Amino acid sequence: MPKILTFANIKGGVGKTTLCVNMAATLIRKGFKVCAIDADQQKCLEDWILGSNDKYLKKVRLISHEYNFDETLDCDFVLVDTQGSLTRDLAHFLRISSMVIVPCRVSRDDVVGRGWIEAFLNEASDNSLKVQVLTVLNGVNKRSSLLLHIIEQLIEDKILVSKTTISQRVCFGESNVNKTSIITQNR
Repeated sequence: MPKILTFANIKGGVGKTTLCVNMAATLIRKGFKVCAIDADQQKCLEDWILGSNDKYLKKVRLISHEYNFDETLDCDFVLVDTQGSLTRDLAHFLRISSMVIVPCRVSRDDVVGRGWIEAFLNEASDNSLKVQVLTVLNGVNKRSSLLLHIIEQLIEDKILVSKTTISQRVCFGESNVNKTSIITQNR
């Protein structure tokens, strides 16, 4: 059974697709088999992967978001890119996730969106299995006092926060435009 990683935030523009694509490339580079589901109506993940010449992204198998588990049994990971809203699809993917990864920019709205994902997950699941929710601070200025304040607040609120933050770098934008992973972009 593959591990299902769902990238979610009710807010758009937080880096769900960018993080999902780069996680896929990283996992493939490490030798894992990766399937991806684009559950966003904009289909940015699908467009990025299908339009890519990136040697890692070419190995990602796209599957329909109405998939059944038989389609993914040979995968180690299924990565799900969701749209920025509370939908039945989001509830479904949250319910079946091994882990929910919530990218947030350093803003009140993004952090509030993260809270909505956790609340929606609690409503959508039967709570027999606690799905871990990991907050990833994305597009940050590492010298910002606001970043330190938000990290302290999240930790104080007992929210799981990635120890690694993702700086706002030109290469992320370029990887999106060029439809490559950051791994390939930096070589």
